[in-house]
Amino acid sequence: MQEINWNLDDLYKGFDDKYNEDVEALDSLIKASIKHLQSYDGDDLKYIEKYIENEEKLQILVGNLYSYASLSASTDVTNNVALGYISKLSNILRQTTAESVKFSRYLATVDLDKLAEKSSKIKTYLTIFKRQQKSAKHLLSEQEEILYGKLSELSSRSWSQIQSLATANLMVEIDGKEVTFSHARNLAYDANQEVRKAAYEAELKAYEKVDDFVALALTNIKREVNTMNELRGYKSALEKTLEQSNMTEATLNAMIEAIKEYRPYFAEYLKAKAKYLGHENGLPWYDLFAPVGSLNKTYSYEEAKDLVANAFDSYSNKLGDFARRAFLNNWIDVYPKKGKRGGAFCSNQPQIGQSRILLNFTGSLDNVSTLAHELGHGYHGDVIQANEPLHWDYPMPLAETASIFCEAIMNNYLLSQITDPKERLSILEMSLQGDTQVIIDILSRFLFESKVFSEADRPIAKEEMKAWMLEAQKEAYTTGLDHNQLHPYMWLVKGHYYSAGLGYYNFPYAFGLLFGKGLYAQYLKDKESFLKNYDALLALTCKEDAEVVAMSMGIDITKKEFWMDSLAMIKKDIDEVIALLNLE
Repeated sequence: MQEINWNLDDLYKGFDDKYNEDVEALDSLIKASIKHLQSYDGDDLKYIEKYIENEEKLQILVGNLYSYASLSASTDVTNNVALGYISKLSNILRQTTAESVKFSRYLATVDLDKLAEKSSKIKTYLTIFKRQQKSAKHLLSEQEEILYGKLSELSSRSWSQIQSLATANLMVEIDGKEVTFSHARNLAYDANQEVRKAAYEAELKAYEKVDDFVALALTNIKREVNTMNELRGYKSALEKTLEQSNMTEATLNAMIEAIKEYRPYFAEYLKAKAKYLGHENGLPWYDLFAPVGSLNKTYSYEEAKDLVANAFDSYSNKLGDFARRAFLNNWIDVYPKKGKRGGAFCSNQPQIGQSRILLNFTGSLDNVSTLAHELGHGYHGDVIQANEPLHWDYPMPLAETASIFCEAIMNNYLLSQITDPKERLSILEMSLQGDTQVIIDILSRFLFESKVFSEADRPIAKEEMKAWMLEAQKEAYTTGLDHNQLHPYMWLVKGHYYSAGLGYYNFPYAFGLLFGKGLYAQYLKDKESFLKNYDALLALTCKEDAEVVAMSMGIDITKKEFWMDSLAMIKKDIDEVIALLNLE
Protein backbone atom coordinates (compact mmCIF):
# COMPACT_ATOMS: atom_id res chain seq x y z
CA MET A 1 0.00 0.00 0.00
CA GLN A 2 1.49 3.31 -1.10
CA GLU A 3 1.86 5.88 1.63
CA ILE A 4 -0.24 9.02 1.31
CA ASN A 5 1.39 11.69 3.43
CA TRP A 6 0.23 15.22 4.00
CA ASN A 7 2.10 18.08 2.38
CA LEU A 8 3.25 20.75 4.83
CA ASP A 9 5.02 22.92 2.23
CA ASP A 10 2.52 25.77 2.55
CA LEU A 11 3.70 26.11 6.14
CA TYR A 12 7.39 25.37 5.61
CA LYS A 13 9.47 23.10 3.41
CA GLY A 14 11.55 21.93 6.35
CA PHE A 15 13.35 23.20 9.41
CA ASP A 16 15.38 25.32 7.02
CA ASP A 17 16.60 28.90 6.75
CA LYS A 18 13.07 30.26 6.28
CA TYR A 19 11.84 28.43 9.37
CA ASN A 20 14.75 29.68 11.46
CA GLU A 21 14.29 33.22 10.15
CA ASP A 22 10.69 33.08 11.36
CA VAL A 23 11.81 31.73 14.74
CA GLU A 24 14.06 34.80 15.03
CA ALA A 25 11.19 37.02 13.88
CA LEU A 26 9.02 35.50 16.59
CA ASP A 27 11.66 36.21 19.22
CA SER A 28 11.90 39.82 18.02
CA LEU A 29 8.12 40.23 18.04
CA ILE A 30 7.92 38.80 21.55
CA LYS A 31 10.56 41.25 22.77
CA ALA A 32 8.70 44.15 21.10
CA SER A 33 5.48 43.00 22.74
CA ILE A 34 7.18 42.84 26.14
CA LYS A 35 8.59 46.34 25.65
CA HIS A 36 5.12 47.65 24.83
CA LEU A 37 3.52 45.97 27.82
CA GLN A 38 6.15 47.57 30.05
CA SER A 39 5.53 51.06 28.66
CA TYR A 40 2.02 51.94 29.85
CA ASP A 41 1.71 55.75 29.80
CA GLY A 42 -1.86 56.18 31.01
CA ASP A 43 -3.48 56.11 27.56
CA ASP A 44 -5.70 53.02 27.90
CA LEU A 45 -7.02 53.17 24.35
CA LYS A 46 -3.63 53.34 22.69
CA TYR A 47 -2.13 50.78 25.06
CA ILE A 48 -4.79 48.12 24.45
CA GLU A 49 -4.99 48.71 20.68
CA LYS A 50 -1.24 48.18 20.31
CA TYR A 51 -1.53 45.04 22.41
CA ILE A 52 -4.20 43.76 19.99
CA GLU A 53 -2.01 44.53 16.99
CA ASN A 54 0.91 42.55 18.48
CA GLU A 55 -1.28 39.62 19.49
CA GLU A 56 -2.77 39.33 16.00
CA LYS A 57 0.73 39.17 14.49
CA LEU A 58 1.75 36.56 17.06
CA GLN A 59 -1.33 34.46 16.33
CA ILE A 60 -0.27 34.16 12.68
CA LEU A 61 3.44 33.58 13.24
CA VAL A 62 3.02 31.13 16.10
CA GLY A 63 0.35 29.32 14.11
CA ASN A 64 2.80 28.66 11.32
CA LEU A 65 5.83 27.77 13.42
CA TYR A 66 4.22 25.66 16.10
CA SER A 67 1.89 23.84 13.72
CA TYR A 68 4.73 22.79 11.44
CA ALA A 69 6.72 21.38 14.35
CA SER A 70 3.80 19.63 16.05
CA LEU A 71 2.42 18.19 12.79
CA SER A 72 5.89 16.89 11.91
CA ALA A 73 6.16 15.24 15.32
CA SER A 74 2.67 13.69 15.11
CA THR A 75 3.65 11.52 12.13
CA ASP A 76 6.99 10.65 13.74
CA VAL A 77 6.98 10.92 17.53
CA THR A 78 10.73 10.23 17.53
CA ASN A 79 11.47 13.33 15.39
CA ASN A 80 13.85 15.01 17.82
CA VAL A 81 14.34 18.02 15.56
CA ALA A 82 10.62 18.79 15.63
CA LEU A 83 10.42 18.12 19.36
CA GLY A 84 13.40 20.38 19.92
CA TYR A 85 11.72 23.24 18.06
CA ILE A 86 8.50 22.74 20.03
CA SER A 87 10.54 23.19 23.20
CA LYS A 88 12.37 26.20 21.74
CA LEU A 89 9.10 27.89 20.73
CA SER A 90 7.68 27.28 24.19
CA ASN A 91 10.74 28.93 25.73
CA ILE A 92 10.38 31.97 23.46
CA LEU A 93 6.69 32.36 24.23
CA ARG A 94 7.31 32.01 27.96
CA GLN A 95 9.27 35.26 27.89
CA THR A 96 5.96 37.16 28.02
CA THR A 97 4.66 35.37 31.12
CA ALA A 98 5.32 38.15 33.64
CA GLU A 99 4.03 40.92 31.36
CA SER A 100 0.95 38.88 30.40
CA VAL A 101 0.10 38.45 34.07
CA LYS A 102 0.49 42.18 34.65
CA PHE A 103 -1.64 42.98 31.59
CA SER A 104 -4.45 40.69 32.76
CA ARG A 105 -4.39 42.36 36.17
CA TYR A 106 -4.34 45.76 34.46
CA LEU A 107 -7.45 44.84 32.45
CA ALA A 108 -9.31 44.23 35.70
CA THR A 109 -8.86 47.95 36.54
CA VAL A 110 -10.35 49.47 33.37
CA ASP A 111 -13.90 50.02 32.13
CA LEU A 112 -13.86 47.91 28.98
CA ASP A 113 -17.38 48.86 27.92
CA LYS A 114 -16.46 52.56 27.83
CA LEU A 115 -13.26 51.85 25.91
CA ALA A 116 -15.18 49.70 23.42
CA GLU A 117 -17.41 52.66 22.63
CA LYS A 118 -14.31 54.54 21.45
CA SER A 119 -12.44 51.73 19.70
CA SER A 120 -13.71 49.27 17.11
CA LYS A 121 -10.68 47.04 17.80
CA ILE A 122 -11.49 46.75 21.49
CA LYS A 123 -15.18 46.28 20.72
CA THR A 124 -14.31 43.40 18.37
CA TYR A 125 -12.51 41.53 21.14
CA LEU A 126 -14.61 42.73 24.09
CA THR A 127 -15.74 39.24 25.08
CA ILE A 128 -12.16 37.96 25.11
CA PHE A 129 -11.00 40.85 27.29
CA LYS A 130 -13.85 40.33 29.74
CA ARG A 131 -12.86 36.67 30.06
CA GLN A 132 -9.31 37.82 30.82
CA GLN A 133 -10.68 40.10 33.50
CA LYS A 134 -12.48 37.17 35.07
CA SER A 135 -9.51 34.82 34.94
CA ALA A 136 -7.10 37.41 36.37
CA LYS A 137 -8.14 36.46 39.89
CA HIS A 138 -6.64 32.99 39.35
CA LEU A 139 -3.19 34.23 38.37
CA LEU A 140 -0.17 33.72 40.57
CA SER A 141 2.55 36.33 40.94
CA GLU A 142 4.65 37.12 37.90
CA GLN A 143 7.65 35.18 39.19
CA GLU A 144 5.52 32.19 40.16
CA GLU A 145 3.93 32.08 36.71
CA ILE A 146 7.37 32.23 35.08
CA LEU A 147 8.64 29.44 37.31
CA TYR A 148 5.63 27.23 36.60
CA GLY A 149 5.92 27.85 32.87
CA LYS A 150 9.51 26.61 32.97
CA LEU A 151 8.90 23.68 35.28
CA SER A 152 5.82 22.44 33.39
CA GLU A 153 8.06 21.82 30.41
CA LEU A 154 10.00 19.37 32.57
CA SER A 155 6.98 17.92 34.34
CA SER A 156 3.48 17.61 32.85
CA ARG A 157 4.52 18.17 29.24
CA SER A 158 7.26 15.58 29.55
CA TRP A 159 4.91 13.12 31.24
CA SER A 160 2.48 13.64 28.35
CA GLN A 161 5.26 12.84 25.89
CA ILE A 162 5.85 9.56 27.70
CA GLN A 163 2.30 8.42 26.95
CA SER A 164 2.63 9.47 23.30
CA LEU A 165 5.93 7.64 22.89
CA ALA A 166 4.69 4.55 24.71
CA THR A 167 1.62 4.12 22.48
CA ALA A 168 3.14 5.26 19.20
CA ASN A 169 6.07 2.86 19.48
CA LEU A 170 4.16 0.01 21.13
CA MET A 171 4.20 -3.13 19.00
CA VAL A 172 1.48 -5.72 19.54
CA GLU A 173 2.12 -9.40 18.86
CA ILE A 174 -0.83 -11.17 17.23
CA ASP A 175 -0.44 -14.78 16.08
CA GLY A 176 3.33 -14.48 16.13
CA LYS A 177 3.39 -11.29 14.04
CA GLU A 178 4.15 -7.81 15.34
CA VAL A 179 1.82 -5.00 14.30
CA THR A 180 1.58 -1.35 15.34
CA PHE A 181 -0.62 -0.26 18.22
CA SER A 182 -2.95 1.59 15.82
CA HIS A 183 -3.22 -1.42 13.52
CA ALA A 184 -4.08 -3.71 16.44
CA ARG A 185 -6.81 -1.38 17.67
CA ASN A 186 -8.27 -1.10 14.17
CA LEU A 187 -8.74 -4.89 14.13
CA ALA A 188 -11.66 -4.28 16.49
CA TYR A 189 -13.64 -3.57 13.29
CA ASP A 190 -12.63 -6.80 11.54
CA ALA A 191 -15.47 -8.99 10.24
CA ASN A 192 -13.97 -12.10 11.90
CA GLN A 193 -14.79 -12.51 15.60
CA GLU A 194 -11.69 -14.62 16.22
CA VAL A 195 -9.51 -11.82 14.82
CA ARG A 196 -11.27 -9.23 16.99
CA LYS A 197 -10.87 -11.30 20.13
CA ALA A 198 -7.23 -12.15 19.43
CA ALA A 199 -6.44 -8.46 18.80
CA TYR A 200 -8.21 -7.42 22.02
CA GLU A 201 -6.34 -9.98 24.12
CA ALA A 202 -3.01 -9.15 22.48
CA GLU A 203 -3.64 -5.43 22.98
CA LEU A 204 -4.29 -5.86 26.70
CA LYS A 205 -1.20 -8.06 27.00
CA ALA A 206 0.96 -5.45 25.21
CA TYR A 207 -0.01 -2.73 27.68
CA GLU A 208 1.75 -4.67 30.42
CA LYS A 209 5.03 -3.59 28.81
CA VAL A 210 4.33 0.09 29.51
CA ASP A 211 1.58 0.35 32.13
CA ASP A 212 3.86 1.04 35.10
CA PHE A 213 5.44 4.20 33.76
CA VAL A 214 2.33 5.43 31.90
CA ALA A 215 0.35 5.16 35.15
CA LEU A 216 3.07 7.21 36.80
CA ALA A 217 2.79 9.78 34.00
CA LEU A 218 -0.98 10.10 34.43
CA THR A 219 -0.72 10.32 38.21
CA ASN A 220 1.86 13.09 38.10
CA ILE A 221 -0.06 15.12 35.52
CA LYS A 222 -3.24 15.03 37.60
CA ARG A 223 -1.33 15.78 40.82
CA GLU A 224 0.25 18.80 39.14
CA VAL A 225 -3.17 20.01 37.96
CA ASN A 226 -4.65 19.69 41.44
CA THR A 227 -1.68 21.48 43.01
CA MET A 228 -1.84 24.38 40.56
CA ASN A 229 -5.62 24.70 40.79
CA GLU A 230 -5.40 24.91 44.57
CA LEU A 231 -2.77 27.64 44.31
CA ARG A 232 -4.84 29.53 41.74
CA GLY A 233 -8.01 29.39 43.83
CA TYR A 234 -10.12 27.06 41.69
CA LYS A 235 -12.52 24.86 43.61
CA SER A 236 -11.77 21.95 41.29
CA ALA A 237 -10.30 20.93 37.96
CA LEU A 238 -13.87 20.84 36.64
CA GLU A 239 -14.44 24.51 37.50
CA LYS A 240 -11.37 25.46 35.50
CA THR A 241 -12.40 23.27 32.55
CA LEU A 242 -15.87 24.82 32.43
CA GLU A 243 -14.30 28.28 32.42
CA GLN A 244 -11.97 27.24 29.58
CA SER A 245 -14.93 25.69 27.75
CA ASN A 246 -16.96 28.92 27.88
CA MET A 247 -19.94 27.04 29.28
CA THR A 248 -21.78 26.86 32.58
CA GLU A 249 -22.06 24.05 35.09
CA ALA A 250 -25.84 24.17 34.58
CA THR A 251 -25.34 23.14 30.95
CA LEU A 252 -22.99 20.29 31.87
CA ASN A 253 -25.31 19.00 34.60
CA ALA A 254 -28.32 19.10 32.30
CA MET A 255 -26.46 17.07 29.68
CA ILE A 256 -25.04 14.49 32.13
CA GLU A 257 -28.45 13.97 33.77
CA ALA A 258 -30.05 13.38 30.37
CA ILE A 259 -27.32 10.90 29.39
CA LYS A 260 -27.75 8.93 32.61
CA GLU A 261 -31.49 8.66 31.99
CA TYR A 262 -30.84 7.16 28.56
CA ARG A 263 -28.35 4.50 29.70
CA PRO A 264 -30.99 1.71 29.75
CA TYR A 265 -31.75 2.24 26.05
CA PHE A 266 -28.09 1.92 25.09
CA ALA A 267 -27.85 -1.20 27.28
CA GLU A 268 -30.77 -2.77 25.43
CA TYR A 269 -29.03 -2.13 22.12
CA LEU A 270 -25.78 -3.67 23.35
CA LYS A 271 -27.59 -6.74 24.70
CA ALA A 272 -29.41 -7.18 21.40
CA LYS A 273 -26.08 -7.01 19.56
CA ALA A 274 -24.59 -9.49 22.03
CA LYS A 275 -27.40 -11.95 21.37
CA TYR A 276 -26.98 -11.46 17.61
CA LEU A 277 -23.28 -12.31 17.93
CA GLY A 278 -23.89 -15.36 20.13
CA HIS A 279 -23.17 -13.97 23.60
CA GLU A 280 -25.37 -14.53 26.66
CA ASN A 281 -24.00 -12.20 29.35
CA GLY A 282 -23.86 -8.89 27.56
CA LEU A 283 -21.49 -7.76 24.85
CA PRO A 284 -17.76 -8.43 25.38
CA TRP A 285 -15.55 -5.42 24.77
CA TYR A 286 -13.89 -7.00 21.74
CA ASP A 287 -17.24 -7.10 19.93
CA LEU A 288 -18.25 -3.48 20.60
CA PHE A 289 -17.21 -2.53 17.08
CA ALA A 290 -18.07 -5.77 15.35
CA PRO A 291 -19.72 -5.11 11.97
CA VAL A 292 -23.25 -6.48 11.60
CA GLY A 293 -25.57 -6.87 8.64
CA SER A 294 -24.14 -7.50 5.20
CA LEU A 295 -22.15 -4.35 4.42
CA ASN A 296 -18.82 -5.80 5.48
CA LYS A 297 -16.67 -4.49 2.66
CA THR A 298 -13.30 -2.89 3.08
CA TYR A 299 -13.13 0.52 1.44
CA SER A 300 -10.16 1.77 -0.50
CA TYR A 301 -9.14 5.32 0.29
CA GLU A 302 -10.27 6.39 -3.18
CA GLU A 303 -13.73 4.95 -2.52
CA ALA A 304 -13.85 6.69 0.84
CA LYS A 305 -13.00 10.04 -0.74
CA ASP A 306 -15.75 9.68 -3.36
CA LEU A 307 -18.32 8.66 -0.74
CA VAL A 308 -17.55 11.61 1.51
CA ALA A 309 -17.47 14.19 -1.31
CA ASN A 310 -20.79 12.95 -2.72
CA ALA A 311 -22.37 12.93 0.74
CA PHE A 312 -21.21 16.48 1.39
CA ASP A 313 -22.60 17.58 -1.98
CA SER A 314 -26.01 16.35 -0.81
CA TYR A 315 -25.86 19.09 1.85
CA SER A 316 -24.18 21.83 -0.17
CA ASN A 317 -21.71 22.14 -3.04
CA LYS A 318 -19.63 24.41 -0.83
CA LEU A 319 -19.07 21.57 1.64
CA GLY A 320 -18.37 19.04 -1.13
CA ASP A 321 -15.91 21.38 -2.82
CA PHE A 322 -14.11 21.87 0.48
CA ALA A 323 -13.57 18.10 0.79
CA ARG A 324 -12.24 17.88 -2.77
CA ARG A 325 -9.84 20.76 -2.07
CA ALA A 326 -8.47 18.88 0.93
CA PHE A 327 -7.96 15.72 -1.16
CA LEU A 328 -6.45 17.52 -4.13
CA ASN A 329 -3.95 19.51 -2.07
CA ASN A 330 -2.73 16.62 0.09
CA TRP A 331 -3.96 17.93 3.41
CA ILE A 332 -4.41 14.39 4.77
CA ASP A 333 -1.90 11.87 6.19
CA VAL A 334 -3.76 8.63 5.58
CA TYR A 335 -2.32 5.29 6.69
CA PRO A 336 -0.88 3.90 9.97
CA LYS A 337 2.87 3.53 10.29
CA LYS A 338 5.36 2.98 13.07
CA GLY A 339 6.07 6.15 15.01
CA LYS A 340 2.86 7.85 13.92
CA ARG A 341 0.51 8.77 16.73
CA GLY A 342 -2.74 6.83 16.94
CA GLY A 343 -6.29 8.01 16.36
CA ALA A 344 -7.28 10.91 14.16
CA PHE A 345 -7.36 14.69 14.38
CA CYS A 346 -7.75 17.83 12.33
CA SER A 347 -5.42 20.81 12.80
CA ASN A 348 -6.97 23.97 11.38
CA GLN A 349 -4.57 26.51 9.89
CA PRO A 350 -6.75 29.60 9.33
CA GLN A 351 -3.65 31.79 8.92
CA ILE A 352 -3.04 30.07 5.56
CA GLY A 353 -6.68 29.17 4.85
CA GLN A 354 -6.09 25.42 5.13
CA SER A 355 -6.24 22.42 7.49
CA ARG A 356 -4.28 19.22 8.03
CA ILE A 357 -5.90 15.91 8.92
CA LEU A 358 -4.26 12.86 10.45
CA LEU A 359 -5.94 9.47 9.93
CA ASN A 360 -4.98 5.85 10.58
CA PHE A 361 -7.08 4.54 7.69
CA THR A 362 -7.45 0.77 7.26
CA GLY A 363 -10.66 0.66 5.21
CA SER A 364 -13.50 0.08 7.67
CA LEU A 365 -16.81 1.85 7.34
CA ASP A 366 -15.95 3.56 10.63
CA ASN A 367 -12.77 4.91 8.99
CA VAL A 368 -14.95 6.47 6.28
CA SER A 369 -17.07 8.08 8.98
CA THR A 370 -13.90 9.35 10.68
CA LEU A 371 -12.79 10.96 7.42
CA ALA A 372 -16.13 12.80 7.22
CA HIS A 373 -15.80 13.78 10.89
CA GLU A 374 -12.32 15.28 10.52
CA LEU A 375 -13.27 17.08 7.31
CA GLY A 376 -16.11 18.61 9.32
CA HIS A 377 -13.49 20.10 11.63
CA GLY A 378 -11.67 21.31 8.53
CA TYR A 379 -14.82 22.99 7.21
CA HIS A 380 -15.25 24.69 10.58
CA GLY A 381 -11.71 26.01 10.12
CA ASP A 382 -12.55 27.15 6.61
CA VAL A 383 -15.44 29.24 7.93
CA ILE A 384 -13.57 30.83 10.83
CA GLN A 385 -10.61 31.96 8.69
CA ALA A 386 -12.81 34.98 7.83
CA ASN A 387 -12.84 35.90 11.54
CA GLU A 388 -10.32 38.27 13.08
CA PRO A 389 -7.08 36.46 14.12
CA LEU A 390 -7.91 36.40 17.83
CA HIS A 391 -11.23 34.77 16.91
CA TRP A 392 -9.67 31.69 15.35
CA ASP A 393 -9.90 29.47 18.42
CA TYR A 394 -13.06 27.79 19.66
CA PRO A 395 -13.59 26.09 23.04
CA MET A 396 -13.68 22.33 23.43
CA PRO A 397 -17.45 21.71 23.53
CA LEU A 398 -18.15 23.72 20.38
CA ALA A 399 -15.17 22.18 18.60
CA GLU A 400 -17.21 19.09 17.72
CA THR A 401 -20.20 20.92 16.24
CA ALA A 402 -19.27 20.77 12.55
CA SER A 403 -17.59 17.35 12.75
CA ILE A 404 -20.65 15.63 14.23
CA PHE A 405 -22.88 17.45 11.79
CA CYS A 406 -20.80 16.11 8.89
CA GLU A 407 -20.98 12.60 10.34
CA ALA A 408 -24.77 12.90 10.32
CA ILE A 409 -24.68 14.03 6.67
CA MET A 410 -22.46 11.05 5.80
CA ASN A 411 -24.68 8.57 7.61
CA ASN A 412 -27.91 9.83 6.08
CA TYR A 413 -26.37 9.84 2.62
CA LEU A 414 -25.33 6.21 2.98
CA LEU A 415 -28.82 5.26 4.18
CA SER A 416 -30.40 7.05 1.22
CA GLN A 417 -28.40 4.89 -1.21
CA ILE A 418 -29.64 1.50 -0.01
CA THR A 419 -32.87 -0.49 0.26
CA ASP A 420 -31.55 -3.85 1.55
CA PRO A 421 -32.47 -4.22 5.29
CA LYS A 422 -29.16 -5.99 6.03
CA GLU A 423 -27.15 -3.17 4.51
CA ARG A 424 -29.31 -0.63 6.34
CA LEU A 425 -28.55 -2.49 9.56
CA SER A 426 -24.81 -2.21 8.87
CA ILE A 427 -24.92 1.55 8.43
CA LEU A 428 -27.32 2.30 11.26
CA GLU A 429 -25.43 0.09 13.68
CA MET A 430 -22.08 1.58 12.68
CA SER A 431 -23.50 5.02 13.46
CA LEU A 432 -24.86 3.72 16.75
CA GLN A 433 -21.43 2.36 17.64
CA GLY A 434 -20.09 5.89 17.36
CA ASP A 435 -22.98 7.38 19.32
CA THR A 436 -22.46 4.84 22.09
CA GLN A 437 -18.78 5.70 22.30
CA VAL A 438 -19.36 9.43 22.37
CA ILE A 439 -22.17 9.25 24.91
CA ILE A 440 -21.78 6.16 27.08
CA ASP A 441 -18.03 5.61 26.86
CA ILE A 442 -17.47 9.33 27.32
CA LEU A 443 -19.59 9.08 30.48
CA SER A 444 -17.27 6.32 31.72
CA ARG A 445 -14.25 8.51 30.97
CA PHE A 446 -15.83 11.44 32.81
CA LEU A 447 -16.52 9.22 35.83
CA PHE A 448 -13.01 7.78 35.74
CA GLU A 449 -11.29 11.14 35.46
CA SER A 450 -13.41 12.54 38.28
CA LYS A 451 -12.23 9.66 40.46
CA VAL A 452 -8.57 10.19 39.54
CA PHE A 453 -8.77 13.90 40.30
CA SER A 454 -10.38 13.16 43.67
CA GLU A 455 -7.53 10.81 44.61
CA ALA A 456 -4.60 12.60 42.97
CA ASP A 457 -3.01 13.90 46.16
CA ARG A 458 -0.81 10.80 46.23
CA PRO A 459 0.81 8.30 43.86
CA ILE A 460 -1.83 6.11 42.20
CA ALA A 461 -0.92 2.55 41.30
CA LYS A 462 -1.81 1.05 37.93
CA GLU A 463 -3.96 -1.56 39.71
CA GLU A 464 -6.13 1.22 41.13
CA MET A 465 -6.47 2.89 37.75
CA LYS A 466 -7.48 -0.38 36.16
CA ALA A 467 -10.05 -1.01 38.89
CA TRP A 468 -11.50 2.51 38.64
CA MET A 469 -11.76 2.22 34.88
CA LEU A 470 -13.69 -1.05 35.19
CA GLU A 471 -16.00 0.53 37.79
CA ALA A 472 -16.64 3.50 35.49
CA GLN A 473 -17.38 1.22 32.54
CA LYS A 474 -19.84 -0.80 34.59
CA GLU A 475 -21.63 2.34 35.80
CA ALA A 476 -21.83 3.86 32.33
CA TYR A 477 -22.65 0.77 30.24
CA THR A 478 -24.70 -0.87 33.05
CA THR A 479 -25.87 -4.32 31.91
CA GLY A 480 -25.03 -3.77 28.24
CA LEU A 481 -21.51 -5.20 28.44
CA ASP A 482 -20.12 -8.49 29.73
CA HIS A 483 -18.53 -7.40 33.01
CA ASN A 484 -15.88 -10.09 32.64
CA GLN A 485 -14.76 -8.75 29.25
CA LEU A 486 -14.19 -5.01 29.71
CA HIS A 487 -11.17 -2.79 28.98
CA PRO A 488 -9.17 -1.91 32.11
CA TYR A 489 -6.56 0.02 30.13
CA MET A 490 -8.71 2.66 28.46
CA TRP A 491 -6.91 5.24 30.61
CA LEU A 492 -3.65 4.30 28.89
CA VAL A 493 -5.11 4.43 25.37
CA LYS A 494 -6.60 7.92 25.33
CA GLY A 495 -4.18 10.81 25.03
CA HIS A 496 -6.89 13.22 26.21
CA TYR A 497 -6.15 12.37 29.86
CA TYR A 498 -2.52 13.46 29.54
CA SER A 499 -2.85 17.22 29.25
CA ALA A 500 -2.32 19.46 32.26
CA GLY A 501 -3.85 22.34 30.32
CA LEU A 502 -7.06 20.52 29.33
CA GLY A 503 -8.69 18.61 32.15
CA TYR A 504 -11.85 16.61 31.46
CA TYR A 505 -11.21 16.45 27.73
CA ASN A 506 -14.13 14.03 27.44
CA PHE A 507 -17.56 15.62 27.98
CA PRO A 508 -17.02 18.11 25.10
CA TYR A 509 -17.40 15.17 22.71
CA ALA A 510 -20.79 14.26 24.15
CA PHE A 511 -21.76 17.92 24.00
CA GLY A 512 -20.66 18.11 20.37
CA LEU A 513 -22.52 14.96 19.36
CA LEU A 514 -25.81 15.93 20.94
CA PHE A 515 -25.55 19.57 19.90
CA GLY A 516 -24.65 18.52 16.35
CA LYS A 517 -27.57 16.10 16.18
CA GLY A 518 -29.89 18.77 17.50
CA LEU A 519 -28.69 21.10 14.75
CA TYR A 520 -29.14 18.40 12.13
CA ALA A 521 -32.75 17.96 13.25
CA GLN A 522 -33.25 21.68 12.66
CA TYR A 523 -31.67 21.34 9.22
CA LEU A 524 -34.13 18.59 8.26
CA LYS A 525 -37.06 20.78 9.33
CA ASP A 526 -36.07 23.84 7.28
CA LYS A 527 -33.07 23.26 5.02
CA GLU A 528 -33.13 26.60 3.24
CA SER A 529 -33.24 28.65 6.43
CA PHE A 530 -30.62 26.46 8.09
CA LEU A 531 -28.14 26.82 5.23
CA LYS A 532 -28.31 30.60 5.61
CA ASN A 533 -27.56 30.52 9.35
CA TYR A 534 -25.23 27.54 9.89
CA ASP A 535 -21.95 29.14 8.80
CA ALA A 536 -22.73 32.17 10.96
CA LEU A 537 -23.17 29.85 13.95
CA LEU A 538 -19.79 28.21 13.23
CA ALA A 539 -18.12 31.62 13.06
CA LEU A 540 -19.77 32.57 16.37
CA THR A 541 -18.24 29.56 18.18
CA CYS A 542 -14.94 31.47 18.42
CA LYS A 543 -16.54 34.59 19.85
CA GLU A 544 -19.28 33.75 22.35
CA ASP A 545 -20.08 31.36 25.18
CA ALA A 546 -21.72 28.03 24.35
CA GLU A 547 -25.08 29.18 25.67
CA VAL A 548 -25.06 32.30 23.46
CA VAL A 549 -24.00 30.31 20.39
CA ALA A 550 -26.84 27.83 20.93
CA MET A 551 -29.38 30.59 21.53
CA SER A 552 -28.45 32.05 18.11
CA MET A 553 -30.42 29.06 16.77
CA GLY A 554 -33.11 29.34 19.45
CA ILE A 555 -31.71 26.51 21.61
CA ASP A 556 -31.49 26.64 25.42
CA ILE A 557 -28.76 24.17 26.39
CA THR A 558 -29.07 24.85 30.13
CA LYS A 559 -32.31 22.86 30.11
CA LYS A 560 -32.33 19.06 30.17
CA GLU A 561 -35.14 19.02 27.61
CA PHE A 562 -32.84 19.91 24.69
CA TRP A 563 -30.44 17.07 25.53
CA MET A 564 -33.34 14.64 25.98
CA ASP A 565 -34.69 15.62 22.57
CA SER A 566 -31.31 14.97 20.96
CA LEU A 567 -31.02 11.62 22.73
CA ALA A 568 -34.53 10.74 21.55
CA MET A 569 -33.23 10.98 17.97
CA ILE A 570 -30.63 8.33 18.83
CA LYS A 571 -33.27 6.17 20.49
CA LYS A 572 -35.06 5.97 17.14
CA ASP A 573 -31.92 4.42 15.68
CA ILE A 574 -31.64 2.11 18.70
CA ASP A 575 -35.21 0.88 18.20
CA GLU A 576 -34.67 0.25 14.49
CA VAL A 577 -31.33 -1.49 15.01
CA ILE A 578 -32.80 -3.79 17.68
CA ALA A 579 -35.70 -4.64 15.37
CA LEU A 580 -33.35 -5.38 12.47
CA LEU A 581 -31.04 -7.48 14.68
CA ASN A 582 -34.03 -9.56 15.81
CA LEU A 583 -34.97 -10.19 12.17
CA GLU A 584 -31.58 -11.72 11.41
